[in-house]
Amino acid sequence: MRLAALPAILLSTVRLAAQNPAEEPIPDVPGPDEVVVPINPVPPPPGLELFPGQTEATPAMPKNIILKRTGPSNDFNLQTMVATISGPVEVETDTGVNIKARGAIWKGKENKLFLDGDVKVKTKEGTEIFADHAVADSVEKSITLTGNVSVYRGNLLQRGERLVYYWDKEQMDASGLRAGVDPFVLEAGRFTVEDRDGKQVYVGHDAGVTTHDVENPGFWLRAKETTIYPEDKVTFKNLRLYAGDTPIFWLPYLSQPLDADLGYHFVPGARSNWGAFLLNSYGIMLGGSPNPETGENDDAWLLSRWHFDLRTRRGVGTGVDLMDTRQEDNPNLTGLSLYYTNDLNPDVSRTGITRGFVNEDRYRLALQHRIPLEFEENAEWRVDSNLNILSDNYYLEDFEPELFRTDPNPDNTIGLFRRDEGTLFSAVARLRPNEFYRSDTRSPEIALDFARRPLFDLPILHEGTISLSFIEEEVGSASLAAIRPLLRLPTNDPLVPVLLDQLPTYERQLIQTIRSLPPGSPALPGLIDQLSSPGYNRFHTYQEVSMPTNVGGWLSVTPELGVGYSRYWEVNGPSESIDRFHMHAGAEASMKFTKDLGDVKKRWIGLDGLLHVVQPYVRYSYISTDDLDPLFPGVDRETFSTRPQPLAVPSFTAIDSIRDWNIIRLGMRNKLITRRDGQSFDWLSMDTYMDGFITDPDYDRNFSNLYNDLRWNPLPWFGMNLETQFPVIDSGSGFSEVAARARFMPNENLEFSLGHRILDNHPVLTDSHRIDLRAYARLGDKWGAGFFQLWELDDGTLEVQQYTIHRDFNHWVASMGITKRDNRLQDEFGVIFSFTLKEFPSASVPFKLDAQ
Repeated sequence: MRLAALPAILLSTVRLAAQNPAEEPIPDVPGPDEVVVPINPVPPPPGLELFPGQTEATPAMPKNIILKRTGPSNDFNLQTMVATISGPVEVETDTGVNIKARGAIWKGKENKLFLDGDVKVKTKEGTEIFADHAVADSVEKSITLTGNVSVYRGNLLQRGERLVYYWDKEQMDASGLRAGVDPFVLEAGRFTVEDRDGKQVYVGHDAGVTTHDVENPGFWLRAKETTIYPEDKVTFKNLRLYAGDTPIFWLPYLSQPLDADLGYHFVPGARSNWGAFLLNSYGIMLGGSPNPETGENDDAWLLSRWHFDLRTRRGVGTGVDLMDTRQEDNPNLTGLSLYYTNDLNPDVSRTGITRGFVNEDRYRLALQHRIPLEFEENAEWRVDSNLNILSDNYYLEDFEPELFRTDPNPDNTIGLFRRDEGTLFSAVARLRPNEFYRSDTRSPEIALDFARRPLFDLPILHEGTISLSFIEEEVGSASLAAIRPLLRLPTNDPLVPVLLDQLPTYERQLIQTIRSLPPGSPALPGLIDQLSSPGYNRFHTYQEVSMPTNVGGWLSVTPELGVGYSRYWEVNGPSESIDRFHMHAGAEASMKFTKDLGDVKKRWIGLDGLLHVVQPYVRYSYISTDDLDPLFPGVDRETFSTRPQPLAVPSFTAIDSIRDWNIIRLGMRNKLITRRDGQSFDWLSMDTYMDGFITDPDYDRNFSNLYNDLRWNPLPWFGMNLETQFPVIDSGSGFSEVAARARFMPNENLEFSLGHRILDNHPVLTDSHRIDLRAYARLGDKWGAGFFQLWELDDGTLEVQQYTIHRDFNHWVASMGITKRDNRLQDEFGVIFSFTLKEFPSASVPFKLDAQ
């Protein structure tokens, strides 16, 4: 209902003095848009106006405000012409602007309506405005909102302390507001909204953006033209970065996506073998269909990261990484990486070991990619590529130290694979583009593997493999520089141990065997073949059947029987062709006992009920095979390890190392199970086992060490792993090992992890006694500090020291890290800096100390 005076409606229950005071009022039960009219209306005094349906005299009010709803308690002062509403009020302008508040005051002499408490204004075009207070001026036809003003227009958010909205012109004075498009805050009054290809974008001229949403932001990104594409990117032309009011950085153009993988990233720092450095990368999306209107590609699928790195001691390096984002997330599929640098000092070493000639042109080409093929509906076909082409033997050590630690001699393979529910077919070619480290070629190796599954719907399970391989292996050219003098030097020459330390473990073992033989020994030619260029063609097959059985409902028994055959021909060694037959018999048996330890509730150690499960087991494995000649140049051989060998023959991939064995493994698994998040949770688990040898394939032992593998995860903030092995019967395996790791977070401000490893008296691997400690401490609201140290106690060396410090500047997070590594011959130093704009996702700086 439209009224000329708001209080006339609000104060309909107020009686004038001329009315009968004894008369009972009629109950006020209005409809949704109606006002109850009391009995006995009284004409207004002179100078006041009475509107249809009113019973009270009120100050005259313009017709451009419409009453929608009022509160339950109202009051009117005839002398001051002021009406007060205590309770929810809702009014509407004649142009359809809706206003709600907790209360209101109408001042008739000023023709203004004052609204207070959680004011909400909604315009015809859908804009919503929230504030603490508002004043509706019927003369100016405006609404002035103050106090915590927030304006929502689609994706655009504006905030401030004052806003004026003119309802007849449908215009807004937002000069007192700051705009925001998540995660950005925009400078007020300098951005316009445009429609581009059906998408709403925000364009600013001589404007700025920030993510520091406070009254006085600590930084601004200002540009001649700034364009924000919500949930996509922001572009800047003639960009300047301000810290407060001080410009500190400039770029002619920057397109910064909101994806953390895209946009500009930089890492400054210094290292001993690099000097001062600044690593720069910029990520953009490529591919897709070009859009002629925007000049951009729709449905881009190729992620590209472009590198431009500056190192004072090494020069300039450039490269690009390309990754197909349509592939499933797989850390082994990193796409195509190309990198090149003209090295100013290729002879500079991290370790202090003198190098020979290294060409100044240093590069890496790596391709880890998968191409799915659509050949069959019920089978998955794919082509996998894993290629790593390096310029020299020291490239990874110099420029990719993190990769060098985990994979110093990367593989090079291209393979075609077909997989269905029961089989895996593979045709793999292994290449040798890097001739400076030991590697083999396979041209090709074709294999068909059968998964364990029922045979002809019988209770018998079958698994197996068939392969045909053409294999050659060559020693690396880098090793030859040490091998050649080692074949000639006398036993007591001081250079011998230095050169042996430069060789991989397998080559070092062969050289030591060769040097131990007298001149003219008939074994020398075969050993030299093994060292330099072993090779052969090989056909191999192994098929196994097993039958899981349950005896008496408490004993699980699985007998196994397998047969295999290997044929070698064109062998570069003592024999041209060799036939081998393998026969395997084995069994595994286990039983399980459980005991409910009751409703144990110890929240401080993460217990909510406790169940103890004990599973004793025994595994027996017997193999009889035709032994290869000790001088046979095997390529698929066992690697040196401290862990026990697998007893399941299908899992034994070192085909050339298959030999007679007769082993029984006795063990017991213990588990303590509790409840967590409504499910069973392994609170503690331990596997204890030991091998007994009737025939030992390695060291003529009677018993192995006693192994203990323990996992304890009582709480989210505490966990421990422990692996031990040591002799307990006879002399065991002849060595001892302890590997422990504990992670502990005693409170929200401190976290650390401690590792300890001892290896003593191993017949091949070097003895070691290591302790490492990593910790991070939050030092109040602004500061944090971390450190990492690695000690080699066997020779009393503090190998690695790393220290980091972090400072939170509200809008910035600054970090600095320092590292030192003792390489025995030469110390190595590094420092790295990080300046991260807080809550600016695409401006994150990866903070990593990779000089270990």
